[in-house]
Amino acid sequence: MAFSYINPDTGLATFNPDVNANSECETPDQSDTQQLSNPGAVNNNVHNDACLFQKGQPVDTRVSFEIAGVGVFSACPDPDGAGPKTAAILNGGKRCNLSGYQSTGLDGDEEYHARINNTDQPGETDVTFCADANNNGCADEKTKDLIEILWQS
Repeated sequence: MAFSYINPDTGLATFNPDVNANSECETPDQSDTQQLSNPGAVNNNVHNDACLFQKGQPVDTRVSFEIAGVGVFSACPDPDGAGPKTAAILNGGKRCNLSGYQSTGLDGDEEYHARINNTDQPGETDVTFCADANNNGCADEKTKDLIEILWQS
């Protein structure tokens, strides 16, 4: 099972006070309204976290986050900070591909992370999260979940 949610990033430089602090895999907030971000800044970012479970256990596998609509990925963090896991922003900022979940020894381990910003135009962003073993995006995947962001000027 896949669970995708909006995280406030509490305590970090990218903290977004407009997001429910109780949003997590077990109680996901999956929609948000944000003002456009300032160019070159991290304000009004949307941090998208996600979990995969099989028989109640976390699954560490290749995944993708994909954007439809406005906005781009401003961060697709390295899942373990130094390799051998990998992270890449692809398709002109519209896809974040991770080779596994975060395993840094910090809060957020056993979850997948991406961050979305929009500096250009109001509109809607749909972000699909999926298990993506063949590394070709979410269109052909069955295990996936979705968040929605409405950007306002």
